[in-house]
Amino acid sequence: MHDCPHISFESQSWCPRVQVAGVSSLEEALFCRAVGVGAVGFTLELPSGTHDGLTKERARAIIDRLPRDLLAVLITYLDSAVDAARLVDRLNVRAIQFHGDIADEQVRLFRSLRPAVRTIGRITVSGPSALDHTNRVKPPLWDAVILDSFDPASGALGATGITHDWSLSARIVRRSSVPVILAGGLNPENVAAAIAAVRPHGVDAHTGLENPDGSRNFQRIEAFSKAALEAFGTTRS
Repeated sequence: MHDCPHISFESQSWCPRVQVAGVSSLEEALFCRAVGVGAVGFTLELPSGTHDGLTKERARAIIDRLPRDLLAVLITYLDSAVDAARLVDRLNVRAIQFHGDIADEQVRLFRSLRPAVRTIGRITVSGPSALDHTNRVKPPLWDAVILDSFDPASGALGATGITHDWSLSARIVRRSSVPVILAGGLNPENVAAAIAAVRPHGVDAHTGLENPDGSRNFQRIEAFSKAALEAFGTTRS
């Protein structure tokens, strides 16, 4: 199982156990850090437009005020290396999660343009075919991979609130040459069971931490982080 090389705050912040996606305010981000969350995801350049009113300018204003030990991750569907590099520069982030379908040659170009920025790929766990993508998401193109769910009703990839087959995710973890972040319908109630079943490097949640109106539920964020960190304490090898 992949673990963090605890050498410095830089290395620790790169490989957090808990990530909260869809952050859109400084208050949310700082609260996440206070309860043990190691990474916060900012969703920009999505197919459906802005998320929660988050603009590039607003995201940069938040990121500029974050402590260095909280990793800001750009989550985007951009499929152009040049466009992604420009957005990384504009936001001043140290990691990017390519959540769309970006070609290998574009990832390779991005790595040449921004070699210091960590790259996170995506595998949609919608059936056994997901296993076939494990060998593609590997070094030197990728530094990590996130496993997410597909909603056949809406066609959404991510932020679905739907869990997938954790037994498949566990097989991907065993095969993967990069750290695996488990996402897809995780919440405070099921994250411990998910970690026990899948044994990922980290976990990510979005809709499972929201109120019915889509606003952030700070109590659920705290409960999710606590449950996840406790579970990692019992499954870390």
